[in-house]
Amino acid sequence: MPVYTPVWNWRNKKNKSERYPVHIRIHLAGDDKYEPVQVPQKVGKNEWTDKAGSWVKNTHPFAFEINNAIKAKLDILDALVKRYYEAKKSLNYPLIFRELQKNNNTNSFNTYFKDYITDPRETVDEETLKRYAACLQHLNRFNKAITFNDLSSELFLDFKKYLEDTATLVGSTINGYFNAIKKVVYWSRKDHHITKEHQESIFEDVHIKVGKAKKDHLELDEVKEWIDYQFTEQFRVYERDRDMFQLLIYTGYYYNDLRELLKSEYKKDPEYGPYLKSDRYKNDNLAIIPLWKFPKAVDLIEKYRDSDTKSPYLLRRDAFIEDQPFNRNLKVIAGEKMLGWKRNVYNKLGRTTNSQLWIRFGAKRSIVSKMMGHEKEETTSAYFEVNVRDVIEGTKDIDFTSLGL
Repeated sequence: MPVYTPVWNWRNKKNKSERYPVHIRIHLAGDDKYEPVQVPQKVGKNEWTDKAGSWVKNTHPFAFEINNAIKAKLDILDALVKRYYEAKKSLNYPLIFRELQKNNNTNSFNTYFKDYITDPRETVDEETLKRYAACLQHLNRFNKAITFNDLSSELFLDFKKYLEDTATLVGSTINGYFNAIKKVVYWSRKDHHITKEHQESIFEDVHIKVGKAKKDHLELDEVKEWIDYQFTEQFRVYERDRDMFQLLIYTGYYYNDLRELLKSEYKKDPEYGPYLKSDRYKNDNLAIIPLWKFPKAVDLIEKYRDSDTKSPYLLRRDAFIEDQPFNRNLKVIAGEKMLGWKRNVYNKLGRTTNSQLWIRFGAKRSIVSKMMGHEKEETTSAYFEVNVRDVIEGTKDIDFTSLGL
């Protein structure tokens, strides 16, 4: 039978408001999962007591409402556990979350989408949030009462037709909206509103035609110039962002992937040396990065390594800024005051440059796909079968060190 308790800020996040959500932690069979408590206003540390019945102090303007919302969820769980205990049956997470969904207002996908825009689960720049909001406006015009059970390939094929015929949008815009929907669906699965199998079936028949975008990347001489640039004292503040972009080139990660790297994901092969083994933040696909091919990457990791034993993150939090100012700083470094380039530099360029380096110097296509955590669109599996030996064998003839990388 499960053990459940209210918890505050279980992700240990930091934000400017210093207010965080409340969840019910549900412990079952050695695993923890979390059910969000809908609150009219998030809770500050000094307002949280962790005392049964009065979890939130009366100093909070909505203490009564939040304490009642917590109690309501605990009552649902108490009744469920009692029912299964008396019937001598075992509970599992799908049964628990199905019961919680039946007894609250969290079954609306439209509402969940709106809440995600208000409080994203990851760092999202302002322009991306505007696209999410525009997508939700169209989704609400199409159908403002979509439940999680309604999510299906048929629903989104109809929505795609609505965007094409009624909203008269072009393929690239529609594709951007569906990328937003896929991200929200991904997090709804993480929050147990749908199962992984349900998530994988939703978009299997939805295909959007867009013009093929050109994949830009830095040339080898540009990469070396970026790495070797010496900052004057006037521009020393940009060195951190230069280094982070350099790590994006070495790892093929997105900026968010780099930010979320854990100490447990930095590993060492006894024969070859350091490598990274982590889930891609964007799509949950496993990626393996052979850092032994880029000794300077290891140096940068040591330079920015988080020495705080209580922190799970590999790199210090002060090594990162928001996506938008990071991209702005990359443009400044590339601009006339420093490198003097006449080209656009942005964080995703590091990822495409990484793939081009591997491809140019002979890495096998299948291995590049595994290292970068790409999805297989032709299958329903969300993960590639990846192992370190594949990466060793697939990259053994490549020597970036001799190129000064």
